[in-house]
Amino acid sequence: MNSHITEQLRPLFQPESVAVIGASNNPAKWGFGVFNDLMVKGFGGKLYPVTRSEKEVTGVTAYGNVKDIPDPVDLAIIVIPAQYVVEAMKDCVQKGVRAAVIISAGFAEVGGQGKELQNEVTRIAREGGIRFVGPNCFGIVNTGANLSSMGLLSPYSMPRVPKGPIGIISQSGNAGGFVLQLGYQRGLGFSKFVSTGNEADLHFEDYFEYLSNDPETKVIVGYLEGLREGRRFFEVAKQTTTKKPVVMLKVGRTEAGSKAAHSHTGSLVGSESSYEAAFRQAGVIMVDEFEDLLDVAVSVIHQPIPKGNRIGVVTVAGGFGVMAVDWCEKRSLSLSQLTPETIQKLDTWLPAHWSRSNPVDLVGTLEKSYGCIGTVLKDENVDAVLAISSLGFPVGAGLEGYPVEFRERAQAYAQQMRHVELTQGVAGLLERIKRYQKPVIAGVGGSPPGTEESEAVTALRENGVVIYPMAERAVKVLSYMVQYGQYLERAD
Repeated sequence: MNSHITEQLRPLFQPESVAVIGASNNPAKWGFGVFNDLMVKGFGGKLYPVTRSEKEVTGVTAYGNVKDIPDPVDLAIIVIPAQYVVEAMKDCVQKGVRAAVIISAGFAEVGGQGKELQNEVTRIAREGGIRFVGPNCFGIVNTGANLSSMGLLSPYSMPRVPKGPIGIISQSGNAGGFVLQLGYQRGLGFSKFVSTGNEADLHFEDYFEYLSNDPETKVIVGYLEGLREGRRFFEVAKQTTTKKPVVMLKVGRTEAGSKAAHSHTGSLVGSESSYEAAFRQAGVIMVDEFEDLLDVAVSVIHQPIPKGNRIGVVTVAGGFGVMAVDWCEKRSLSLSQLTPETIQKLDTWLPAHWSRSNPVDLVGTLEKSYGCIGTVLKDENVDAVLAISSLGFPVGAGLEGYPVEFRERAQAYAQQMRHVELTQGVAGLLERIKRYQKPVIAGVGGSPPGTEESEAVTALRENGVVIYPMAERAVKVLSYMVQYGQYLERAD
């Protein structure tokens, strides 16, 4: 790995001072959104607006040129028209700025003169020792420093993003912003975010190596169109994936998509088969959809990685169980042969007419689900449990139109069951996951649409046991975890 990359990107992600070149009091301009977003989100360092048309921006003294700022500047965020960026970069070099984010568009992505402008900006920055993000990007977020260049005008602007363990690198600003916003809506926390833009200077591989060494990042998530330094990426990946998971959504996998990806970022897209093979060898988890990125990231952070592909299925609904078994077979997951001891223990929990095999059909006895899941989890033939429609008790919704007395009894029962689930079931299940070092992946269940999430479902989610809305999603997550576990076994 490049031992210097962490130091090179320190002023980018951990600046003590930031100048916004193009700051504005006009709410319709990006310079307004970026500068005010930094103020609102509480960036703790020094903040300087740079503009020739304003004396102050949001009450803060403005400077006509970054060179006029009396103190050192670590990071410049540039939000001015493309034709002025060359001079702005020259000023940054003379000022001694150490890093930059160029949000402005109109460079290589438009071809012709734009490409020439980008080349000139890159030449000036490299000669002056400035590393920069972009151009044509949303830039960066570092939740630990309350630092964001996305701005209030970004379609993905949101309140302060919670600090957490997930680091995101995206070669598409909109795609990366969507993942960040999706995670925010799900209550997930993030360490760093990078929208790489045109990658005129810093490449996807640079951010990847930085995050691989970042102690605040426990899992790296990426939206990838193509690599410029493929060999370097995979060398870093091999050293990273045994320490922290790497989850990638690789797009441009069809011929048409490959051409679109190349025109979007200019990346070397390569063939789908070559990427799949290289990812597999390096232990990178290659997923199919946006939702998979966060689904897998949450589970591999919070839950044990399965040591094999033998799955125990616990379901309260036979039909969902059959669907889950079908999906397991399609994903090369094997149904476990439960031991006689497990069958005997389940006999004490369930009615005599239960299936006495895997999948374990609870035949409607939802209140026994946690005990049964724990019993299957303990089985020596089971590497992981797939819990289908058997976690998250209903909360008494959908009772409108029933007599008042019936509604009150039903709601009282639901509250009682929620209390039992929270105080006994959830704590016991989490303890067993930790004790047996096996994951529980859940699908179908939880709070009905339009109702408030129960305390138990919240507690499960906060500990990495997410209840996915469909059995297929749960099986996909589990299959990715199994693949990663198999890689770790080979790498030992």
